[in-house]
Amino acid sequence: MKRREFIVLGGTAGLLASTGISFAQDSWPSKPVTVISAYPPGGTSDILARLVADILTKEYGQQFVLENVAGAAGALAGGQLARSAPDGYTILVSGSAPLAANKVVQTNLAYDPEADFEMITVFADSPALITASMNAPAKTLQELVAYAKANPGQVNIGNPGAGTKGHICAAIIGQEAGIEINHVPYKGSPPLAADLLGGHIDFSADAPANYLPHIKAGKLQAIAVTSAERMSELPDLPTVAEQGFAGYEQTLWFGIVGPKGMPAEVVSKINDTLRAWAALPESKAQLVALGVAPVLNTPEEMRETVAREIEAIRPLVEAGLVQPS
Repeated sequence: MKRREFIVLGGTAGLLASTGISFAQDSWPSKPVTVISAYPPGGTSDILARLVADILTKEYGQQFVLENVAGAAGALAGGQLARSAPDGYTILVSGSAPLAANKVVQTNLAYDPEADFEMITVFADSPALITASMNAPAKTLQELVAYAKANPGQVNIGNPGAGTKGHICAAIIGQEAGIEINHVPYKGSPPLAADLLGGHIDFSADAPANYLPHIKAGKLQAIAVTSAERMSELPDLPTVAEQGFAGYEQTLWFGIVGPKGMPAEVVSKINDTLRAWAALPESKAQLVALGVAPVLNTPEEMRETVAREIEAIRPLVEAGLVQPS
């Protein structure tokens, strides 16, 4: 059953009003707007979808209502958006898989993210963390590679869905190291983190938010971060590049799109509102606490990001490193 919720996040309540951010009101939005979240509740993508809904609700005085449409690595949500009326009353907030990778990872995708979506903005990005359970047979990335070489086919790395950036990050590591990795897709980050905590899987590659509290509590081990620089939250954690993969840099991003034909003025209003919100120091601090950084680029820049992502993943699929589903 699809889950619909009204969003209340205290961190942004009254923030836009108190800073004077406002835009001339016209006929949009004159009724509630559906904000589709492509993943189950609790993961970074869903948390950001709730945050976007809250920001827009506060700005426009109209409810932006969250609807979780999880499944098929975001493809169900992407398909629903593509079928929606392009009237400005449905948007999708999601990690990059349904906005880019699914085009080359999923064989019978019911939509084309480049042809069927209006780009609004890349809202935020973050590195991925390679994380291990406390009983995993490796505590560093070098140890993981050595174990994989000594035990072919025995390394399982979980990700929040086939074609997600966590999946891609681990596949590139496997390709560069010449090791065999079994990629295990989950239905979002929360069940993956739960299995990692329970020792049911040894490793994960995913956005940081669901793992940082457990790492800091000593319940999980962080092995590597995929960004070019170390994370401020984990300053002692080496990057992938520092552990023998020179030049390696991969980030996850979270974007906002509407259905093709969505009015340009609505795209601009949403983009302008979120850019103004993200410029506030309080907003940046809120995002950092979630393990992400604001991006807020233009629709044209987001379209370029999507195209680059698709072309970067295509060779991995063609080489059999990421299996189409």
